[in-house]
Amino acid sequence: MNELDKALDSLKEAILTRTPKKQEILTKWLQKWATLIRCEESFREYRQPNLPRYKRGDILCVEYGFNVGTEYGGMHYAVVMEENNNKSSGQIVVVPLSSRELGDKLYTGDVFLGAVINEKSAVAKPNQIRAISKMRIKKKMPNQLNREQLCAIEIQLKEFLRLGVDKR
Repeated sequence: MNELDKALDSLKEAILTRTPKKQEILTKWLQKWATLIRCEESFREYRQPNLPRYKRGDILCVEYGFNVGTEYGGMHYAVVMEENNNKSSGQIVVVPLSSRELGDKLYTGDVFLGAVINEKSAVAKPNQIRAISKMRIKKKMPNQLNREQLCAIEIQLKEFLRLGVDKR
Protein backbone atom coordinates (compact mmCIF):
# COMPACT_ATOMS: atom_id res chain seq x y z
CA MET A 1 0.00 0.00 0.00
CA ASN A 2 1.47 3.36 -1.00
CA GLU A 3 1.54 6.46 1.21
CA LEU A 4 -1.45 8.07 -0.52
CA ASP A 5 -3.61 4.98 0.03
CA LYS A 6 -2.58 4.90 3.70
CA ALA A 7 -3.40 8.57 4.12
CA LEU A 8 -6.79 8.19 2.41
CA ASP A 9 -7.63 5.14 4.55
CA SER A 10 -6.70 7.10 7.67
CA LEU A 11 -8.86 10.03 6.54
CA LYS A 12 -11.80 7.75 5.80
CA GLU A 13 -11.47 6.11 9.21
CA ALA A 14 -11.36 9.51 10.93
CA ILE A 15 -14.48 10.67 9.07
CA LEU A 16 -16.44 7.48 9.79
CA THR A 17 -15.90 7.92 13.54
CA ARG A 18 -17.73 11.27 13.49
CA THR A 19 -21.44 11.93 13.84
CA PRO A 20 -23.52 11.54 10.66
CA LYS A 21 -23.92 15.32 10.44
CA LYS A 22 -20.17 15.91 10.71
CA GLN A 23 -19.57 13.10 8.18
CA GLU A 24 -21.83 14.92 5.73
CA ILE A 25 -20.09 18.28 6.33
CA LEU A 26 -16.64 16.72 5.91
CA THR A 27 -17.65 14.84 2.76
CA LYS A 28 -19.09 17.99 1.16
CA TRP A 29 -15.96 19.93 2.07
CA LEU A 30 -13.70 17.25 0.55
CA GLN A 31 -15.68 17.51 -2.69
CA LYS A 32 -15.32 21.32 -2.70
CA TRP A 33 -11.63 21.03 -1.81
CA ALA A 34 -11.03 18.62 -4.69
CA THR A 35 -12.64 21.15 -7.05
CA LEU A 36 -10.41 23.92 -5.70
CA ILE A 37 -7.31 21.77 -6.16
CA ARG A 38 -8.30 20.95 -9.75
CA CYS A 39 -8.80 24.67 -10.47
CA GLU A 40 -5.54 25.90 -8.93
CA GLU A 41 -3.48 25.97 -12.12
CA SER A 42 -6.09 27.74 -14.21
CA PHE A 43 -6.65 30.20 -11.34
CA ARG A 44 -2.93 31.06 -11.30
CA GLU A 45 -2.89 31.57 -15.07
CA TYR A 46 -6.11 33.62 -15.05
CA ARG A 47 -5.33 35.82 -12.09
CA GLN A 48 -2.50 38.00 -13.35
CA PRO A 49 -4.46 40.94 -14.80
CA ASN A 50 -8.01 39.79 -14.16
CA LEU A 51 -8.65 39.45 -10.44
CA PRO A 52 -10.78 42.13 -8.86
CA ARG A 53 -9.15 44.61 -6.51
CA TYR A 54 -10.85 44.49 -3.17
CA LYS A 55 -10.93 47.54 -0.95
CA ARG A 56 -10.49 47.79 2.77
CA GLY A 57 -13.94 47.43 4.31
CA ASP A 58 -15.40 45.34 1.48
CA ILE A 59 -17.60 42.52 2.74
CA LEU A 60 -17.06 39.17 1.05
CA CYS A 61 -18.82 35.82 1.24
CA VAL A 62 -16.00 33.32 1.88
CA GLU A 63 -15.77 29.51 1.95
CA TYR A 64 -13.40 28.81 4.84
CA GLY A 65 -13.70 25.07 4.41
CA PHE A 66 -13.45 22.52 7.18
CA ASN A 67 -10.92 23.44 9.84
CA VAL A 68 -9.88 21.98 13.17
CA GLY A 69 -10.80 22.97 16.70
CA THR A 70 -12.33 26.41 17.00
CA GLU A 71 -10.90 27.74 13.74
CA TYR A 72 -13.56 29.35 11.59
CA GLY A 73 -15.00 27.04 8.96
CA GLY A 74 -17.79 26.84 6.44
CA MET A 75 -19.36 29.70 4.52
CA HIS A 76 -19.13 33.04 6.33
CA TYR A 77 -18.91 36.70 5.57
CA ALA A 78 -15.59 38.46 6.07
CA VAL A 79 -14.29 42.00 5.89
CA VAL A 80 -11.20 42.95 3.88
CA MET A 81 -8.55 44.47 6.15
CA GLU A 82 -5.85 45.23 3.57
CA GLU A 83 -5.45 48.83 2.50
CA ASN A 84 -4.16 48.18 -1.01
CA ASN A 85 -4.79 44.65 -2.19
CA ASN A 86 -2.82 43.93 -5.34
CA LYS A 87 -4.97 42.77 -8.27
CA SER A 88 -2.50 40.04 -9.19
CA SER A 89 -2.17 38.74 -5.63
CA GLY A 90 -3.87 35.41 -5.14
CA GLN A 91 -4.59 36.04 -1.48
CA ILE A 92 -6.15 38.63 0.77
CA VAL A 93 -6.26 39.33 4.53
CA VAL A 94 -9.74 39.18 6.06
CA VAL A 95 -11.49 39.16 9.44
CA PRO A 96 -14.49 36.82 9.68
CA LEU A 97 -17.94 38.16 10.52
CA SER A 98 -20.67 36.36 12.40
CA SER A 99 -24.34 37.21 12.91
CA ARG A 100 -25.41 38.34 16.36
CA GLU A 101 -28.57 39.81 17.78
CA LEU A 102 -28.39 43.04 19.80
CA GLY A 103 -28.99 41.35 23.17
CA ASP A 104 -26.73 38.33 22.52
CA LYS A 105 -23.57 37.91 24.56
CA LEU A 106 -20.40 39.10 22.87
CA TYR A 107 -17.31 36.98 23.33
CA THR A 108 -14.08 38.59 24.45
CA GLY A 109 -12.52 40.28 21.46
CA ASP A 110 -15.67 40.43 19.32
CA VAL A 111 -16.60 43.79 17.80
CA PHE A 112 -20.32 44.54 17.41
CA LEU A 113 -20.93 46.18 14.02
CA GLY A 114 -24.70 46.58 13.87
CA ALA A 115 -26.77 45.77 10.79
CA VAL A 116 -24.23 45.40 7.99
CA ILE A 117 -25.29 42.28 6.07
CA ASN A 118 -28.79 41.84 4.69
CA GLU A 119 -30.25 43.92 7.54
CA LYS A 120 -28.77 41.50 10.11
CA SER A 121 -26.48 42.52 12.94
CA ALA A 122 -22.95 41.20 12.81
CA VAL A 123 -19.82 40.99 14.90
CA ALA A 124 -16.24 40.93 13.68
CA LYS A 125 -13.90 38.24 15.03
CA PRO A 126 -10.45 39.92 14.94
CA ASN A 127 -8.81 37.00 16.75
CA GLN A 128 -9.62 34.88 13.66
CA ILE A 129 -7.83 37.18 11.17
CA ARG A 130 -6.20 35.29 8.32
CA ALA A 131 -4.96 35.38 4.78
CA ILE A 132 -7.15 33.41 2.40
CA SER A 133 -6.83 32.46 -1.23
CA LYS A 134 -9.06 34.54 -3.46
CA MET A 135 -10.30 31.18 -4.74
CA ARG A 136 -12.31 30.97 -1.49
CA ILE A 137 -14.29 34.14 -2.30
CA LYS A 138 -17.78 33.30 -3.51
CA LYS A 139 -19.06 36.85 -3.96
CA LYS A 140 -18.57 40.46 -2.95
CA MET A 141 -21.46 42.02 -1.09
CA PRO A 142 -22.72 45.45 -2.18
CA ASN A 143 -22.17 47.06 1.22
CA GLN A 144 -18.97 48.04 3.03
CA LEU A 145 -17.95 48.72 6.60
CA ASN A 146 -17.46 52.38 7.40
CA ARG A 147 -14.33 53.98 8.83
CA GLU A 148 -15.63 53.87 12.42
CA GLN A 149 -16.39 50.13 12.20
CA LEU A 150 -12.97 49.40 10.67
CA CYS A 151 -11.26 51.43 13.41
CA ALA A 152 -13.11 49.44 16.10
CA ILE A 153 -11.86 46.18 14.52
CA GLU A 154 -8.32 47.59 14.28
CA ILE A 155 -8.31 48.63 17.94
CA GLN A 156 -9.44 45.17 19.03
CA LEU A 157 -6.92 43.51 16.70
CA LYS A 158 -4.08 45.63 18.10
CA GLU A 159 -5.20 44.81 21.63
CA PHE A 160 -5.34 41.11 20.79
CA LEU A 161 -1.84 41.15 19.29
CA ARG A 162 -0.41 43.30 22.07
CA LEU A 163 -1.78 40.95 24.73
CA GLY A 164 -0.29 38.00 22.89
CA VAL A 165 3.17 39.61 22.96
CA ASP A 166 2.94 40.69 26.62
CA LYS A 167 2.17 37.17 27.82
CA ARG A 168 5.52 35.77 26.62
